[in-house]
This record gives sequence, structure tokens and C-alpha cells, in this order.
Amino acid sequence: MVQELMNAYTNNTTLLIMSAITFAIGYIEYIYSFRLVVKEKCAPFPLWMHTFYFAHDFTGAVVFYMLAKSNNWFWFFTAASIALLIWNCFEIFNIYMAIKVERQEIWGKFYDSPVTVGQAVLRVIGQIALMFTIVNLFRVFMNDEVMFKWFAFTNIIMAVGPGYLWNERKSRKGSSIGLAIVIFIGAVNTFLPPGYGMWTTASTYFDQPWFYITGVVVSAYAFKNIIMLLKFSEKESKDGKRVIW
Repeated sequence: MVQELMNAYTNNTTLLIMSAITFAIGYIEYIYSFRLVVKEKCAPFPLWMHTFYFAHDFTGAVVFYMLAKSNNWFWFFTAASIALLIWNCFEIFNIYMAIKVERQEIWGKFYDSPVTVGQAVLRVIGQIALMFTIVNLFRVFMNDEVMFKWFAFTNIIMAVGPGYLWNERKSRKGSSIGLAIVIFIGAVNTFLPPGYGMWTTASTYFDQPWFYITGVVVSAYAFKNIIMLLKFSEKESKDGKRVIW
């Protein structure tokens, strides 16, 4: 798949635009995340998503760096490595905020007294270690030498995972209808056919029935999450400032 991607990303303006849109959606999702956790002291994604994405993106940054180094610093591999490191910074911030302002909500049920920073840090370290093993074991199982198969799975997790947390809260606090819409767009964008979607245009590997069937199911989950948030009560501004819609 390495050579296939290099061929696909050589002088292909259409694929470049598709990829830029895909990466932009991912950045917007995480920008929503740290805006919400800063303003509302409540994140839209469960902690396990942050630790998973940290492990995935750090692994991806190393993989793309090694690919770039081995292929005369091919521009896409180099740019992808840098982009993933930027995502890692987003994830580190969100993990830090989870420890700082959300640790009672996340781990309080496991302790008889308030959760200390040290207890939270140890749990995060353990979870990150677990996520690194999962990502890399399955990367080997899938023979995912360029992380593209894993990239598709990260968007599946983004489309489905947050909805369970939002449903538990029964509130729009820490979530956002705008974010839910962006996630839905990202889910649909992931599973578009060749000529419209990044994955299927970059590699013929993804152009198969189960990929599109998965896209329909995952997009339905993402759309359901929008409907669920719309049923919850609207946020009330406590400081007179505009809430994150």
C-alpha cells in the first residue's frame, strides 16, 4: 500500500483537497473538545477515547516519520507525521484537563475518598499503556503498514463513542450539537466512494461492500446522537456569555 499511496498523492489536487477536508474535520472535533472542557469543565469525549487517540496518533506519527525517511521524505508521509504530532498535543491537553477538573466524575466511583491527582495519573498511565498495545497489536494483525486501516477505525470510534457518554449524562453539558454535526459529517466523509472520499480514492483496498455497509451503520449512530442532544434541555449561560451550541 505504500507505493499505492505515493502514486495516489503525486500530482493529485482532488485527493489533496479531500485529505485536507478530512484532517480539518478531525482538528475541529478536538478544538470543540478543549473548548468545552475549558468553558464547561466537562469534556465531550470519554477519557478512554483520549488515551486511545494519543496511543494511535503517536504510533502513526512514528510510522509516517519512518515512511518519510525511507521514501526520500515524500511530502504526504512527512505532513501526516507532523499533523499527528499536533493532534497529540491536543490529546495531552485533554488528558491533563481530565485529571485536573474531571477526575472526580471519571474515577470517583472507584474510591471512598476524593480522587487524588496521583491516583488519576496512575490510572491514565495504565490506560495509555493498554491502548498502545491494542493499537500496535492490531496494526500487526491488519498488516497496516501505513496506518490507513486504523485511521478508518478512529473515525468509527469518534462517530459512536461520545454518544454513550452523552446519554449517561442526560444533558448537553460538556457536549455540543455543533460538534455532533461535525462528527456526523466526518462519519459520512469517511465512507464516500472513489472520487469523493479520501480512503477509497487513495487506495482500492477500501472500495468493497463491507466498508460502505459499515459507513451506513456508523453514520446512522452519529445522526442518532444529534437527535439525542436536541431532546436534552438547552444550556443556560451562567456568566452571561454565549454558550457553546
